[in-house]
Parts: sequence; structure tokens; C-alpha cells
Amino acid sequence: MALTFDPEAADRWKSLCASAQPYEREVRDAVAAILSFLDQSPERHRVGAIQFATTPTTWARTIAVSDGAAWLVVWTVDDVDIRVLRIEPAPSF
Repeated sequence: MALTFDPEAADRWKSLCASAQPYEREVRDAVAAILSFLDQSPERHRVGAIQFATTPTTWARTIAVSDGAAWLVVWTVDDVDIRVLRIEPAPSF
């Protein structure tokens, strides 16, 4: 399965990667760990995830950072891809 991004999630990921701020670096590192897990073990994408009763089924993992809001990484799965839908601060979701 390929790991793909909706445009909004891709923009957020690029923004986090470009930032030199400590808080955003901490968020980026946590998001990177989730993305790496999804990419390396797509068959285990449900492990540790929250499932939303949507169509198609949507999954999420939360990120707790030391100072600031928690974040969510939200994705869905089809026969070919794991598609990252959102990377957002939890209060904005």
C-alpha cells in the first residue's frame, strides 16, 4: 500500500517540515513516527488508532506534545493506498 496525502494534509506536513520552531519540530517528529509506521507496516494501520464510524472508515492517532495542543493524524484506507486526510491540532478538528 502506498502512503498518499490529501492536499490539506500535504500542505500541513510541508509546513511542519519547514519550521524551525521547537514546538512544531516536536509535532513534526511525532507525526513522522506515525507516518513511518503507516508506511512500513500498512497492514497494522489500526494498531493504536481510533476508528471513526464514517464511510469510508476513517482512522486517527493522537499526538501529545509537551507544551501546547494535542494533534491528530487522520487517514483512510482503500485497496491501494493509505491516504492521510488531515494533520491537525485537535482543537481545530
